[in-house]
Amino acid sequence: MNKQEAIEKIYTASWDSPVYEGLVVKVETVNEIIFQIDEPQRVVVPKHIADKIKYCKDAEGYGLFHTMDYCYQYEDSAEWLEDNQETFAQAWLFGFEIEQEKLYTVEIPDPNRPDIVTFLYKENGKVFIGTDIFLDEAPNYKWKNEPGSQLTEAEIKEDFEWAWQFAKEVE
Repeated sequence: MNKQEAIEKIYTASWDSPVYEGLVVKVETVNEIIFQIDEPQRVVVPKHIADKIKYCKDAEGYGLFHTMDYCYQYEDSAEWLEDNQETFAQAWLFGFEIEQEKLYTVEIPDPNRPDIVTFLYKENGKVFIGTDIFLDEAPNYKWKNEPGSQLTEAEIKEDFEWAWQFAKEVE
């Protein structure tokens, strides 16, 4: 229901009161109608777009036009904006949610050591190479479920671009 439909419903639910001047409507009725008004859904945007919108609105005080112009200065933003101008405008006007980045685990194969797994993990904001030893001969892949072992593409490629070939998307 839009605002005009809500106004019509409230008017229909009202009545003349001999005590009050004008029309009267129960508060409960008005609340019911207000809760039926459609609110614009927040759109989902990539993190780099969200960061630029926040920066332009909060730090610079830019309007929509200048923010779009600002985004066109960056290749990744310009490419996204080319196909998503309406989404960008909705994000600007009604707010947004940040798109969840894909996460990956990286196991570096070592055919000579089947009892050891070598993988990338993050600790204190930095990515490292780690190992885990299988004491009982059966491979143990618990490390894949650890949040520190689930990395974004950018985190992997920052220092270990060569390891990207071994990345597997987390399901």
